[in-house]
Amino acid sequence: MIAAVCAAPKAELHVHIEGTLEPELAFALARRNGVALRWPSSEALRAAYAFDSLQSFLDL
Repeated sequence: MIAAVCAAPKAELHVHIEGTLEPELAFALARRNGVALRWPSSEALRAAYAFDSLQSFLDL
């Protein structure tokens, strides 16, 4: 049983998008879908990812 579990394929079941989505891709997807983002550029969004507290993360 243990060998079967170890050999089975694994999958990530819980991922937060802000931890996986690069700012450039966020802008590309927003542009493709006609969605306005509150940051003027991918550089500004990348800077917003520099969290210094839980509140700054939640404000994102």
